[in-house]
Amino acid sequence: MIESMEPAVIKAGRLIDGTGGKVQEDVGILVLKGRIAAIGHRDAIEAPADARVIDLGRRTLLPGMVDAHMHFFGVPSHELHKLPTEREAYRVLRAAGEAKKMLEAGITAARCLGSSVGPDLCRAINEGHVPGPRIMAAGEFICSTDGTWDHIALPIDWARSLDMIADGVENLRAIVRRRVRRGAQVIKVGLSKGHHHHHNHAWGDDPHDEVAAFSLEEVRALVDEAHLNQLKVSAHCIGDEAVRNALDGGVDVIEHGYGITEDTRRRLVDENALLVSTICQLYYHEEAFDPYHYPQHEREVYRRHIAQMREDFQKSLSLGVRYALGTDLIGFPTHPQNAAAREFEFAVDWGMGAMQAIVSGTAVSAEAMGLQKDIGTVETGKLADMIAVDWDPLADITELQRVRFVMLGGNVVVDKTKSILLH
Repeated sequence: MIESMEPAVIKAGRLIDGTGGKVQEDVGILVLKGRIAAIGHRDAIEAPADARVIDLGRRTLLPGMVDAHMHFFGVPSHELHKLPTEREAYRVLRAAGEAKKMLEAGITAARCLGSSVGPDLCRAINEGHVPGPRIMAAGEFICSTDGTWDHIALPIDWARSLDMIADGVENLRAIVRRRVRRGAQVIKVGLSKGHHHHHNHAWGDDPHDEVAAFSLEEVRALVDEAHLNQLKVSAHCIGDEAVRNALDGGVDVIEHGYGITEDTRRRLVDENALLVSTICQLYYHEEAFDPYHYPQHEREVYRRHIAQMREDFQKSLSLGVRYALGTDLIGFPTHPQNAAAREFEFAVDWGMGAMQAIVSGTAVSAEAMGLQKDIGTVETGKLADMIAVDWDPLADITELQRVRFVMLGGNVVVDKTKSILLH
């Protein structure tokens, strides 16, 4: 995306700035060259004579939402078996349409944590060819042989042709280098998997009965190589051993992170670790059970995971574990990425306060991306990535599902405020 050079003043009734601080009333925000230049009272903000004035009335202004974990696969979400055979060009074009819908829904940044089309889509957005959020893309997943995403029903040669599989220290270093060469901005690795007798290989049938997918030596080698290339590492971790391997191995961000013991939970707090929530995708699976004819054993697995994730989320939250909000949504029709605002709703339903959820889904998620200096809060010097809703999301968090105004880098992407004037 290209930041706007047009100066603008945005006026709103309230500002929730993403820091967790006091809500500001009757605000004016000056935007210059795509960044926030000043914040003050709506009637006192000084601006250039040619500045565009955007009056949002009594609406609430917030930082754009940041989805810390999602995927652009570029195939229908209920037809993932097409991933090895569908043409890459089609997948990128389909993903571009999904990215546009995300931005229009108020998701101004996201991490695509596993998809071969992610880096190219990110480049096209950054160069201004297609509209979309600020994307940080991992490229393809990394897993061990028979690991998290190894399609064990496929012949091994076909599975290896996808370049997801690496075993041993040197091969893991090499696959990280290949990801860097292909434009990855973050590394995604799978540290847990189900037992060989489980129905669900990637997630496992039981969060407390998971298998470590890599040795600690392998994890440390992958992380070291990523850090040498100045990339963060995010790890799929379900079960206690995987989370401990992530902590011991220096992983930057832990995805999912449930099915753990109290000792491991305390380590997460003591080490200021960052977990990503991913509540959405399990609920969307549940909503798809009947219309997409999920077999009974899959329904039981996902319900077991929902129950365990909820229990661990609440325990971890009460202990002070830090959460970024990520959805793990994978696309239409069953898991639409533009529904990321529901992660805020589920987090609040599971025990987060509304303000904490907003901070987790903006500032903390920006930290998970490593972009906290530029996005995630509405503060002077940050990029002008902002959204507005009609009413107060602190009173009703579902307001975030009804975004009326979206600005990205000073560019107005959506403005539905003119049809309804709020005083």
